[in-house]
Amino acid sequence: MYVLACENDNMANINILRQDGENGIVCIFHFFMLAVDHLYNTKGNHRMKIAIWGTGNIGKYVYQKIVNNEKYIVSYFVDSNEVLWGTQISGVKVISPKQLENIFTEELSFVLVAFSKGVSIYRRLLNMNISKFGIIDECVYSSKLELERDLCQDKNILWSDTVDKPLLWHLETNVVDNCNLNCRGCSHFSNIYGHRDKVPFDIFCRDLQKIADNIEIYSFLLLGGEPLLEDKINDYMRTARKILPRTIIQITTNGLLIPKQTKEFFECCRENDIRIIISAYKPTLRLKDKIIEILEENQISYIIRENREEFSKNIDLSGMADQDLAVRQCRESGCHFFRYGKLYKCPFEALANKLFEHYNLDIRFRGGVDIYDDKLDWNMLVDALSNEPIDACRYCGIEEKVEWCVANPPALEDWVVKMK
Repeated sequence: MYVLACENDNMANINILRQDGENGIVCIFHFFMLAVDHLYNTKGNHRMKIAIWGTGNIGKYVYQKIVNNEKYIVSYFVDSNEVLWGTQISGVKVISPKQLENIFTEELSFVLVAFSKGVSIYRRLLNMNISKFGIIDECVYSSKLELERDLCQDKNILWSDTVDKPLLWHLETNVVDNCNLNCRGCSHFSNIYGHRDKVPFDIFCRDLQKIADNIEIYSFLLLGGEPLLEDKINDYMRTARKILPRTIIQITTNGLLIPKQTKEFFECCRENDIRIIISAYKPTLRLKDKIIEILEENQISYIIRENREEFSKNIDLSGMADQDLAVRQCRESGCHFFRYGKLYKCPFEALANKLFEHYNLDIRFRGGVDIYDDKLDWNMLVDALSNEPIDACRYCGIEEKVEWCVANPPALEDWVVKMK
């Protein structure tokens, strides 16, 4: 008979007692069990020691959800802001990224990235030789979600050791190009598209599959125009989920058509784990309570983006804007877009030719990357999309705020801050 005898809680030292049934002799074998230590992943404690990168609302919320979890102990917060280094949050010390790099191997099991667009430091963490980290979907905070007891099983955390392809943090495309609101200065130029303008469904499917075969997509957005104008929206959602089984998939809508959606639509959202983002423009606000009631009745995950009382315009038709400055200040530089077999840095590069053609301007963009090019280096593509300016950036000037309103028909001045 074998008995495990443990003298303390850390289980680093374990005695195995062997009871000989014939002579009653007890033999004690003392040894160190690295396997048990690994099982508890202790590094000296029966709780995994982890760090949270992010000291804002998301990081603090995640800490509160973990602090009573018997599997983990938050040893450090991490932040790039040197003003915070050495301070404490709830008794936990804030350290620098360099300090994290120095202590990770000896002290920590993994790092949780908990700030808005945290996936933007994915490559940085790899270069720091952080062997395991998880990127938390910011909806955990915005929707006040609970975390799984076993964080490695939480569907709202993307773990670095599960990614085996280049990671693109965000991708989007139009389901339809026209809209039912026609906002002045729409960044997708929806109020100059016709009612039948859209990329055919089969091309959407083929392009998305090609991209997914070559890169990991963290977040995917279906939009427009107004995506709920598309009769086959359920097919788009099902296909997107089939191709992207663990990606965060969302639909952005002005919400006005939510009350008209069928039971099948909401079932499709639930079954395929689709989140709905409501852009709360003035007409939407009048229906806000009704929209929320419908979404909650149907158990739909949603986010309301309010304060849509202003739009921005920034097109500089002179083509003399500072490209590097444009990238640093751009609100859409991370909104990578695909359309008709090409990947674009942003919707402006993909869609602006519609504006130029509509107003007979002698400007044409010829950018975008052919995703069917056999020689395409997808690692280099992801880096370029994320970090490098493009020719279209020459036409992105300093933003000017304009009051939101409907513009139908629109005027060129709705988008332009500087003429040629």
